[in-house]
Amino acid sequence: MIKQTPGTIYLAEQRGLVETSEFRRYSTFNFGPYAHEHKTPFGNLCVVNEETLGGGQHLEYTVEQASYIILIPIIGEVTAATIAGSATVGVEQLQLLTVPANTTVQLTNPYETELVTFLQLWVRAEWPIQEISSYISDFQLTAIEKQLFPIVPSTNSKISLALPFAVSIGRFAGRQEVVYQLENQASFFAFVLAGAFEAQGRLLQEKDGLALWNTKEVELEALSNNALLVVIELNKQLTTPHFT
Repeated sequence: MIKQTPGTIYLAEQRGLVETSEFRRYSTFNFGPYAHEHKTPFGNLCVVNEETLGGGQHLEYTVEQASYIILIPIIGEVTAATIAGSATVGVEQLQLLTVPANTTVQLTNPYETELVTFLQLWVRAEWPIQEISSYISDFQLTAIEKQLFPIVPSTNSKISLALPFAVSIGRFAGRQEVVYQLENQASFFAFVLAGAFEAQGRLLQEKDGLALWNTKEVELEALSNNALLVVIELNKQLTTPHFT
């Protein structure tokens, strides 16, 4: 029997929606004009946005607190630009930006006519960040089959010291199972990119999120083929990261 673990499900249909002729944003937590008393950050994880940008369009944010920004393209590519430079990432890639407080970040669709969609996560830093850093992790869909594959940090990581979180992604066929092991005092957040899962006895549909705490492991079972899941483990270790 699966032990009931304290947690919160964030249903896809209850996400905040902001839509214009240039972009569409679904927010799992409070962001921008979307505010709800039950959608406050989960620890230091303060932003979980699914963003779609029209051809040639861009979004611009001022990140008020020192943070890590994680970009995972779902369809197409996205270009992230700061005063330190710019980089473009696409499907089967992840970009991690570390930014000091009050940094302006611009996210652009590099295509003239095609839509792009990406997942955007923000994790607040526990300490001041002095300079902007960028790290890109590559992965292949074949490498993430039947497992939760760590993409931050990855085995070829350029991060020389541990971050206070880890990001993993996995793709599963129906009825495939995996057990995710957490470090002590860590928290767990999962976001379903495609398909459906049962996670620690809870049903998750596409674009649902799940936050869990006070647990050492999470049992996951895919309920559909090509089910795709992103997991972020928070508060793994509080050491200052350094990019080489």
